[in-house]
Amino acid sequence: MLGTTDELDDPIRVLYVNSDPAFAELVQTKLQQTSTEIDSILADGLDEALHNLAADRIDCIVTAYSLDDSDGIGLTESIRQQNDDIPIILFTGQGSEEIASEATRAGVSDYIPVRSERDNFTLLAARIRTLTRAARKRTEAEQTKRRFRRTLERATDAIYAVDSDWRIEYINEKMAERVERDPDAIVGQTIWEEFPSIVGTELEDKYRTAMETGEPVSFEQWLGEPFGYWVEVRAFPDDDGLTVFSREITTERERELELERSDAILENIHDVVFVLGEQGDIEFANTAAKRLLAGDQSAQIIGQQIETVVGGRVSDSDATRFSQAVESTLDEVESDGGSTGLYDTDLQLDVVAGASERTLDVRVTPFQSRKRKQILVVARDVTEQSEVNRQLERERDGLQDLQAVMAESDVSAESRLQNLLEVGCQTLGLEIGIVSRIQDSDYTIEAVHAPEADIEAGDQFDLESTYCAEVVGTDSVYSFVDAVSDGKETHPAYREFELESYIGVPLVVDETRYGTVNFSSPTTRVAPFGALERTFVELVAQLVSTELSRRRDRAELERQEFLFDRVQEIADIGIWEYFPSSGELIWSDGVRQIHGVEDDYEPTLDDGLEFYHPDDRETITEAVDRAIEDWEPYDLDLRIVRPDGEVRDVRAWGEYVEDTKRGDSALRGVFQDITKRKAERSEHRELAEEYEALLETSGDAIFLLDVDTAGEDPSFEFARLSPGYESQTGITTEEVRGKTPRDVFGDQEGAELEANYTRCVDQGAPISYREELDIGDGAQFWETSLAPVVVDGETVRIVGIARNVTEQVERERELEAMNQRLESLIEATPLTVMEIDTDGTVIRWNDEAETMFGWSQDEVLGEFNPMVPDEQQEEFASHRQRVLSGERIRAKEIRRETKDGDELDLLLSVAPVTGPDGETTSILAVLEDITEQKRLEARLRSLQDTAQQMSGAESSEEIGAIAVDAATEILDLDVTGIWENNERENALVPITETSAARDLFGESPRFTPGDSLAWDAFESGETQVYDDVQAEGQPHNPNTEIRSEILVPLGEYGLMSTGSVSTQVFSETDVDLFRILAATVEAALARASREEELRRQNERLDQFASVVAHDLRNPLSVAIGFLEIAEETGNAEHFEKVESAHDRIERLIEDLLTLARGETTIEDAEEIDLESITTEAWGYVDTGEATLTVADGVPEVTGDAGRLTQLFENLFRNAVEHGGADVTVTVGGLDGDDGFYVEDTGSGIPQEKQDDVFKHGVTSSDGGTGFGLSIVADIAKAHGWTVSVTDGTDGGARFEFTRSK
Repeated sequence: MLGTTDELDDPIRVLYVNSDPAFAELVQTKLQQTSTEIDSILADGLDEALHNLAADRIDCIVTAYSLDDSDGIGLTESIRQQNDDIPIILFTGQGSEEIASEATRAGVSDYIPVRSERDNFTLLAARIRTLTRAARKRTEAEQTKRRFRRTLERATDAIYAVDSDWRIEYINEKMAERVERDPDAIVGQTIWEEFPSIVGTELEDKYRTAMETGEPVSFEQWLGEPFGYWVEVRAFPDDDGLTVFSREITTERERELELERSDAILENIHDVVFVLGEQGDIEFANTAAKRLLAGDQSAQIIGQQIETVVGGRVSDSDATRFSQAVESTLDEVESDGGSTGLYDTDLQLDVVAGASERTLDVRVTPFQSRKRKQILVVARDVTEQSEVNRQLERERDGLQDLQAVMAESDVSAESRLQNLLEVGCQTLGLEIGIVSRIQDSDYTIEAVHAPEADIEAGDQFDLESTYCAEVVGTDSVYSFVDAVSDGKETHPAYREFELESYIGVPLVVDETRYGTVNFSSPTTRVAPFGALERTFVELVAQLVSTELSRRRDRAELERQEFLFDRVQEIADIGIWEYFPSSGELIWSDGVRQIHGVEDDYEPTLDDGLEFYHPDDRETITEAVDRAIEDWEPYDLDLRIVRPDGEVRDVRAWGEYVEDTKRGDSALRGVFQDITKRKAERSEHRELAEEYEALLETSGDAIFLLDVDTAGEDPSFEFARLSPGYESQTGITTEEVRGKTPRDVFGDQEGAELEANYTRCVDQGAPISYREELDIGDGAQFWETSLAPVVVDGETVRIVGIARNVTEQVERERELEAMNQRLESLIEATPLTVMEIDTDGTVIRWNDEAETMFGWSQDEVLGEFNPMVPDEQQEEFASHRQRVLSGERIRAKEIRRETKDGDELDLLLSVAPVTGPDGETTSILAVLEDITEQKRLEARLRSLQDTAQQMSGAESSEEIGAIAVDAATEILDLDVTGIWENNERENALVPITETSAARDLFGESPRFTPGDSLAWDAFESGETQVYDDVQAEGQPHNPNTEIRSEILVPLGEYGLMSTGSVSTQVFSETDVDLFRILAATVEAALARASREEELRRQNERLDQFASVVAHDLRNPLSVAIGFLEIAEETGNAEHFEKVESAHDRIERLIEDLLTLARGETTIEDAEEIDLESITTEAWGYVDTGEATLTVADGVPEVTGDAGRLTQLFENLFRNAVEHGGADVTVTVGGLDGDDGFYVEDTGSGIPQEKQDDVFKHGVTSSDGGTGFGLSIVADIAKAHGWTVSVTDGTDGGARFEFTRSK
């Protein structure tokens, strides 16, 4: 009988579908006999069944597998398209696992194969009752849910509910409208994913707290974008999740916030606000008022008299004025709240606040509240405004003073600059004013006003030691009033001069940066520099610029006059002007000197023309006429005749100009005596003839250059090339005559040539140098000598001789390149290279030697070899002697100590170095550090030993322990762990780890698909090396201390990992060695897996052999024996025992088949309701009067429904066999776990036998096979569970199933 016996209120309407009328009638009859509650209707196929289902009320459908127009699977699929809730039972004699699987996929509620050994119809009736009851309960629940939902939809609050996994189960229309979402689209989604804006807010914290504690919460919350409103939230947790009621309160909150804002404004404004009562007592005072009146913003002054609080903070006269204003205001307050004339009039009072006095504008306002007279007093600090007014007055006076300074006459530039600086200091209230000249990093004081400072014009400083560096850097006004507050306490200007305040501006003279104008003081200013003060300083800078420009112009004019006088004296030159309008001719002193007349001689135009030689007079006369009439300038070489009869060669230049200082046109010109130059040119021609003869007869490469020094830089033109030059270069005189070096050789090479020619001119002496001038094959490098030809101190020509040294230079360069390559090779090689002379003294010690051994070149060069200890001196001397004899030493392994005492394994090669005569002059030794190579060889040998150890290990745990020990001791990889692939759980499960890893992480984590870099490496099958796992973006634990990591997959068996808390730790060698160790581990795990599988197969074969040899033989013998007795006696009673033996054999065969499948891993797992499975399994067992109770809270599990049904069948059968016919069996969930238990009220299992009950063949029942609980253990293990037995609550047996760790 079922454990639930309450009758159903209405008869159960069952539709039975079968195309066999006889069997259908049998089923209908049996169901009516079995239960009076069941009323059945028959249908012979798919169409009739669907018609009845649409026309009548049907509670349950029972169908055969084979139908004329379809089958039971097709019928189920057709019904499920219309109705997902109605129970459907497949009741058939064609039972198989394939049919059962198809039926489950099609949507069959239960599958009952007809078996000969049980009462199939009683079982069918029980399943109909159970499924119908469950369906009716679901229907009632749905109706209740719909009614509840309608109630929620009518609510004015926004309501929604989430389950324990934070999936949205329900959301009413009010809430949907508020969040502007479709309820159907978000139901079933996770609340944090649908509304990410609330993640990390107080709302999430409150929800999670309510869910964890089970206590309701109520609070107000601002929801930011995209919502933007306030809500009042009430959240009620239950066993299934959380229900939330939300009411928008934005308007209420805004009103509250507005009041709070007003209070905050009143408390935080800088104006002083207080309210006085009728007796002059303070009824309210804001923070500013408390700070002003009591000196403390937290002072309690409410209720005190205003005169008492103010005390001595104001003068007697101000106190009297204020008291009179308050009294008159109180007298004039009327019932309508009128005010006195003081409402529009400010009282200005001076109040002592701390160490300073502040000026306040006070306004007294009357008002009437609650029939009480009150006065509102508001005071504003206007101290700074008063100071601004005074500053404006100072600046106005300053501008007037500046105008006065600039208007002064007969004042030197230096005095005017000092006066401008003095006015600036007075206006700005500073003590020091400076005009500076800045050139590069030099800072020079041009003018200064500093009566109290030890500083004067001409003093120089480094620019960076002055505040003006900031002005130059920003090219704008720069200022501060407190050097310490502005971070200048370490500045040189502050340390040396203690300048606290400063303002400076760039000084530009004639559009060129000149320096700065700046003002400073060793005292701080009360107020910062304002815009007007900055503009004032800029104005002072403009006036200073104007004065400096004037001074520069005056100096330039004086300089030009001085130079003009010197030029006339030195260069025999003069200027003249002729004004046709007046006929006036003006000569300078230089013109008079050239003509040989007195200084006071004043000629006319005709007088001037008469001085010219008769043969040249007509030429100059015509030139003058054309210049005046046609504006045609002239430049002529002519002759004049002095009064003493001397003839002089002159150059006359003239040009007619329209505007002159006199306002009319004039003929203006220059007159120069060139008599000496003409004579020199004649001499030059004679010298040139000599040069020509030299050039023609010499075979050297000689070249002549004409030099013109008239311009700013000298210019050069080729005049002549010797035949030797032409033959060696292929360049002819005709090709280069009159051309510059740039014209002949291009801009770049021409500029280099001209630079050397200019150097010769500047030095005025011969020079020699080597130059590169690629003229042709074999003519690239030249040794050149230049000699200047100097006439009257002026170089007029350069004579050059060039010798082709191309072959010599190329040989030198090849030798130099070879030496450099050799030196570079020695310095760049990762080997120690040392050279020792014949006495054993070190004469070469490269950088790698210093790096390898620690001794610097200064310590080694000139000393004996430091690497050779005393005990090896004899061996060293022997090696040295062998090499000096011409022998070489190749690749000899030695061991030496470094300067720090570390031992290095080295490979030594030594060779002699011979001189030109073939004698050995020194010994060259090369040492290669093979310490790491030796260490690597040792590690590889140790890893081979580790592989031998692993070959004897029998379990993954033993292999893992050997591996992590090797990682620590051999590879120095302290943070190492190994994970094994658990295919059943689809996870990487930790096997073991090093002690350092345990200290760092505690318990090693499990890895599942997609949750870590470790799983990605295992899944890819490729070794992964990470220099910084944080940079990869997906570590398993974002807060991990691990930074560097190596992940090596162990094939299908798992993963091996090593890590470090530092980045970029692992070298390529580390990775290679770790992979070798991992390959060894993988091979060991593969071997152990094969051996374990073979062991399990052997054990199972042993079990089968034992059963076949013993357990099957016993009942078979019994059957044969009783059959023989029956034949002999003819007594039919013995056949019952034969039948019983056959039943036992059948059960043994079924159990053996189950055991043959063993603990096969579940592949197609699904979510299973344990309550349904247990109810179904109970129906398959002959339970007699036993009772099944399913407790509340039975969990859903993941597994195979058929295998789980077998598990419960065996447990129920075991309970009935050992606990009696009236036993009660309870199935329930374990507290705090996703496991479950099965408990009975039988006699229980003695504790000494509890460890053996799961072994094959163990039974305490005469009719038992001994395999039932063994099958239970196998099925549990296949699902990843562990089963244990203990005493039940009422003394029976209790089997507990928990997830394997």
